[in-house]
Amino acid sequence: MPKSTKNQIMNVLAELLQTKRLDDITVTELVERCNISRQAFYYHFSDLYGVVDYGAQQLLEELGTADPEGRREPLERALTLLRENRTLVLNVYRAYERSYVEHDLRRWAAPLVAARVRLSARGYAVTEDQINFMAELLTQGLASIVLSWVEQGMPSSVIERLDDFYILLEGCLDYTLERLAQKNKK
Repeated sequence: MPKSTKNQIMNVLAELLQTKRLDDITVTELVERCNISRQAFYYHFSDLYGVVDYGAQQLLEELGTADPEGRREPLERALTLLRENRTLVLNVYRAYERSYVEHDLRRWAAPLVAARVRLSARGYAVTEDQINFMAELLTQGLASIVLSWVEQGMPSSVIERLDDFYILLEGCLDYTLERLAQKNKK
């Protein structure tokens, strides 16, 4: 089966998600709208969650990964895209466990945050473990901010909250890296 069938399934599911929650959509409904057999669907995906996972992977690849300069633009693009597709995102999110979504969000955001931490750490005598710890902690904070925003129904742009996160990031990185470097001298 061509990749176009996978993309067709994903696109039709995205259309359905504009009006229904994921857990209210059936494979039967999806294959009828795609005009394909159930066998064709199951050739590509094990269930509807597999389609969502495929779509998320496609989106993440399109958005890209870490910016070596640690800039916030990739994250801002992602959050803006989520907001623009609010109905679809909420109809998927409400069908998932928070921990599952958080895992994927952290996996994607981790390289973005790590790049920023590594950039700041260049001038300090800190260990790789310390850099990784800071990146992990800040990634968890960022994921929590985004998930709280989604759980509230994405009421407005999260960019202001992102601004606050980056102010915190800038302030705490230099201070913490300096303190860690002092600790390492002892």
